[in-house]
Amino acid sequence: MRRLSELEARRRALLRENPIQDPAEDPTLSRYLAYVGKKRKEAEKALDDLAIEEAYETYLLRKARKKSRLLSANGEARSTRQSRAHQAAIFQIRKKREELIQKDPDAFAALGERTVLADIESQGAGRLVHVPYLERAREQIFASLDAGIPVYLVGHLGSGKTQLAIECATEFMEQRLLQQRLEVRMEGAGDDPKGYFAKIYREVHASVQAEHLRPYFIAGSHDLTAQDMFFEKTLKLSQTQGRGSDEDQLSSLIDGFAAFVRGNAEILQNMDKDQQLEFMLAGWKTFSNLYIAEHSGYGTTVEKIEKEVLLALREGKPIIIDEINTIAMGNLIALNDILQHHAGQTAYVTGVWSLTIAEGFCLIGTGNLSTGTVSYEGTNALNPAFQSRFTTIEYNYAPQETTGDLNTCEHPEKNELFRLLLLHLCDREGRLCLPKPAETLPALYRLAQLSRISQDIFSGRGAGDLAAGGEVPVLNEAVLSVRGLFHVLDHWNLGEAEDLSMALWNGFLSSVTNADDRNLLLALSVRCGFFPETEGWHVEAKKRGEAPLAFDDIRTDPARHVVQPLETLSREDVAKLLFGKGPKRTKIEEDLGEEILFDEGKQADRDQGLALDEKIRGLEQAGDVLTAAVTGDDSSKG
Repeated sequence: MRRLSELEARRRALLRENPIQDPAEDPTLSRYLAYVGKKRKEAEKALDDLAIEEAYETYLLRKARKKSRLLSANGEARSTRQSRAHQAAIFQIRKKREELIQKDPDAFAALGERTVLADIESQGAGRLVHVPYLERAREQIFASLDAGIPVYLVGHLGSGKTQLAIECATEFMEQRLLQQRLEVRMEGAGDDPKGYFAKIYREVHASVQAEHLRPYFIAGSHDLTAQDMFFEKTLKLSQTQGRGSDEDQLSSLIDGFAAFVRGNAEILQNMDKDQQLEFMLAGWKTFSNLYIAEHSGYGTTVEKIEKEVLLALREGKPIIIDEINTIAMGNLIALNDILQHHAGQTAYVTGVWSLTIAEGFCLIGTGNLSTGTVSYEGTNALNPAFQSRFTTIEYNYAPQETTGDLNTCEHPEKNELFRLLLLHLCDREGRLCLPKPAETLPALYRLAQLSRISQDIFSGRGAGDLAAGGEVPVLNEAVLSVRGLFHVLDHWNLGEAEDLSMALWNGFLSSVTNADDRNLLLALSVRCGFFPETEGWHVEAKKRGEAPLAFDDIRTDPARHVVQPLETLSREDVAKLLFGKGPKRTKIEEDLGEEILFDEGKQADRDQGLALDEKIRGLEQAGDVLTAAVTGDDSSKG
């Protein structure tokens, strides 16, 4: 009889090898690996089937809403029996998916690994990772755009507002094109529309992705005028002749002269032949001279070139106005009539008079959010009447627990900042190579906590116990945003030439020029376990108004970095770190189940599994963090 904890520990250890070895000398382990592989494939198929079901119901929901919009008196979509039925079906499918991953360990693991790979692909392509905080913002944005309401996306620096606006506008275009192509293809669905949809969906979706759609974009500034958003006037040097062949020019001249003769037919009838010939020769000479003068040579003309807002209105595309609150309010008022109308309606447009808004037009504005301690130079508060035309959505920093440590974290899926941090370090296959993972993972978790604490202080959302009994901490200019975190990680480079404290200084703190901000951030870093005195650092406490601490002030000993060997965590390990352990395996079908003792969850057996996992991986000190968060066994809690 083999223990399940032992087989799981060996399976996870094999996943950390590259390439993965097949333990042919252990028949039971080989059969267990084959069984888990089979169950994972079954789980992946179940997840795929649910995804197709949801896509089909979404297609029908959009079709029902489109129909209701056509029947509506004001062109707005209204809930109908059909749309409500499809929305209810979508909710039911999502509930089934949630129940599946809560009960099935293979579905949980498969979804976790898929999510890791999708997140890495997004980061590699320069897109945002779809953490829950981002998904909630996206849902709000799409709900407003679908209702024909413009969106004002506001937040602090480094939160990713502009990128979110671009991605949502792009996806809004892709959704419309996908729906159009699906409706055309579904005309040939026959008696099994759902089955036919499942066959064509991925092909149609891929064809839409291949279009590389992009919205129109305006970078806001104080110098931007109302005219700049609609037209650009330019002087053009034009040559009026030479746009056709000589035969065409001569034909046009003869046609014009013939019209001249017909117009003077009565005068010619009262002349004799000699007079007629003289009159016509004189007329031809005059007419040809005028024609040549009019259709030859160069001249300067004023030409109007349509700009982004007008093009988006005509073509039915999204328009993003970045940093919209830097544009003078007097110029933004030119958008008023456009903002209060939607596709299919007529709006007044400066310089055009009136224009019917094409289907697909929408507007997203972004702006930095000023607070009592943080002010962005060149920005203005939007006029309340103007802003009331938008759905205002505040989008700031990803959630992260700021108390406790990685080992005691009960809901790892809520630490979205830590998720972004780890994904930045993974390779394309989702593997994570780290020096001394048992020590490095908690340090990276503390780095995410430091980032979130700085973000809370910077955005004025409180400083927790930092303000107890003293002055409330304030950051005026600097914050460890996601961009800053990535700079630190890139400097660190997995500890090849410097440790995390040195990387934190080189990649972020040394660039902070505000003295009070730097001193406070250094103090916060020490509080989170960085710059320890045992490693040659000494950060002196500083009051507001004092000079900033320099590198020579905090470094007491020369840096003596020791390069440590890298150890590999598998994609499954990473998924467990980010999303939790998931449900335990409580049964195994087939004859294999008779050979396995289900011991997971028992204290003594957990300890044996930990010892075996440590031996297999060859770590001198596995530590509670790795065992609790990666292996799925938590010996620290008893």
